[in-house]
Amino acid sequence: MIFPHVCATLLMAVIPVFAAAAVQPVTSGSGLDYQAAVVRASGDGTRIVVFERLDASLNGDLWLTRSNDGGQSWSAPVLAIGSAPNERHPALVETSPGAFALFYLKGTSSASTYRIWRATSSDGINFAEQGMLDLGWATGGEVNPHVVRHADGTLTMSYQRLGSGGVYVAQSNDGGFTWDAQQTAIHANGQLPRIAYRESDGLYLASYQTGSTALQMWVKTTTNLRDWSAPAQAFAATGNNHDSLPVVLADDAFVLFWIREVAGQFDIAARRSADGANWSEDIVVTASAGENDVEPHPLVGASPGVVELYWGREMPLGSNDYDIVRDAAVVLVDALFMDGFDDTASQ
Repeated sequence: MIFPHVCATLLMAVIPVFAAAAVQPVTSGSGLDYQAAVVRASGDGTRIVVFERLDASLNGDLWLTRSNDGGQSWSAPVLAIGSAPNERHPALVETSPGAFALFYLKGTSSASTYRIWRATSSDGINFAEQGMLDLGWATGGEVNPHVVRHADGTLTMSYQRLGSGGVYVAQSNDGGFTWDAQQTAIHANGQLPRIAYRESDGLYLASYQTGSTALQMWVKTTTNLRDWSAPAQAFAATGNNHDSLPVVLADDAFVLFWIREVAGQFDIAARRSADGANWSEDIVVTASAGENDVEPHPLVGASPGVVELYWGREMPLGSNDYDIVRDAAVVLVDALFMDGFDDTASQ
C-alpha cells in the first residue's frame, strides 16, 4: 500500500487455529470498507472501530462504528473524517481515559501532497480535525501511520515516506500534538511499517514489507528508538506477503499477524515470539478459497493466548466488496500451556 530458527521445542510449538465459523460482521453493504483500526475504551469496554470507506477511484474517507456489547452488535457507521482529499490508513489510540486521537494520511493523487494528520475526540464518537503533523520534512510524502501508546502516555509512531522511500519512527510526549523531527529511519527502503513496544524490557519490534509484486516481510528490534542499525531479519521471504501488524500479548510474547497469497487470494496468518528473533511455526487464522482477507488488526486483552481480530474481507472473491469483520477469540497458545490454561480457547 500506499495502500498496501524456528525453535524446535515444546515451548514454541503453536497450535494452528481455524476460526472461520466464528467470523462476525462489523460493517455490511456493497461498499469498499477497508483497513480498520480498533480500540477498547478503558472506561466501559466500548469497542470503537475507525475504517476507510473507499469510492470507485479508491479515494477514501474515514468512518466510525461502535459496539457496547463486546462486539456482538455495531452501530450504523457514521462519517468521522471526510473531505475532497484522500483520507486513509487510520491509527486510533486512547490518549487518556475517554480521550482519543486519530492519525491518518491525507492528500491528493500527487505523492508530495500526502501528510499525516491528527483528529481528536472527547467521546469516541465525534472527531475534530486538528491539522497535519510536523515531522521535520520540508516536502510532503508521509503516509501509513501506526501509533502505539506507552504506559507513561508516550506515543510512538511508525510511518512511510513516499518518493525517496524509507520507513521511519517518531515520538510524542503530549498526546500527539507535537512530534520529534529527528526523522529516525528504521530502514532506508520499505513500505507499510508497523511497530510494537514491550514495557517490561523496553524492546521495540518493527515490521515492514519490501518489493513490488511479490512482497517480502522483515522485522527489526531495538531497545534504543534512535538506533535501528541491527540487520533486518527475514520474516516471510518467499511468496507474496503483506499487511503485517505486531502486538504484545498479556504474557509479554510478541505476535505478528500478516496476510499471504494462497492460490490467488489472501489469508491471515500469525507467529509468536518471546524475543522478536525466534518465531513459532505459522498459525493459520483464515483459510478459504472464496474470499480475500486483508489488513488484520488485533485487539489485545487480559488473556495471554487469545485476541480479538478485526480485518477487511472481500466476499465473494473478485467482487471488490469488502466489509470489516471480526473473530472474537483467535487462539494463540503455546502447547506447554494448553491444558487448563484458558477456557476461552474452547469457546
